[in-house]
Amino acid sequence: MRVLRDTVRPELDRIKRELAALRSMQIHVGIMGDAESDLLMIAHVHEYGATITAKNVRNLTIPLTDEAKKAGSPRSFNDLEWVPGRQPGVSFLVRPRKRKARSKDHRTVTSTISTRSEYDPRDYDWLYMLVKSVNIPERSFIRASFDAGRAELSAACKEAVTNIIRKGWTAQEAADHVGRIATNMTRQFMNAGLEPPKSKITQLTTTQQQPLYDTGRLIGSIAYKVEGGGQS
Repeated sequence: MRVLRDTVRPELDRIKRELAALRSMQIHVGIMGDAESDLLMIAHVHEYGATITAKNVRNLTIPLTDEAKKAGSPRSFNDLEWVPGRQPGVSFLVRPRKRKARSKDHRTVTSTISTRSEYDPRDYDWLYMLVKSVNIPERSFIRASFDAGRAELSAACKEAVTNIIRKGWTAQEAADHVGRIATNMTRQFMNAGLEPPKSKITQLTTTQQQPLYDTGRLIGSIAYKVEGGGQS
């Protein structure tokens, strides 16, 4: 007697099981909580914007040259002088030049925030700007990338479900597929350039004119994580 095996029902059960598991999963994309704390702070500030105000010190110090940026603090220098700015609450720490020579940075500094006329910009190396607070504009790269990529994400989800049915994918494989596409989508959105651009002052100490990109640490830290469906 010929014995017939039912291969359809087990496959339907598998598909139902994996689709149910996929429905219970959540895919998180962005800077994960186990990233370095400074990256989490930078990501949050740029995603939503922020006003940074001096605390426990009189002023915030903004480096204007690579030398000042590498030194980290004005305390690393012993020959700086304070120069008042024309705008209220703005001043500079400068290093007098032994001979008058045009600094490559003085035009940017003085065109952005002019100093009082008795201070000739050509007589100084402009190392730091002192301000009471700094406004960082919103440059959403997580929410905005998902808003711009809804069609791409929808196609990725449809492909994931289709491959569970037709190619035997597990729910985890399907979720990983969507997570990888969402991660790459966010990185590509950042690489395309964000608005507003970096300020002229910020551009003095970076070779990358693109916002949110300097060393590559932030964009390299964008990742995904799957939760639920037996995963954590």
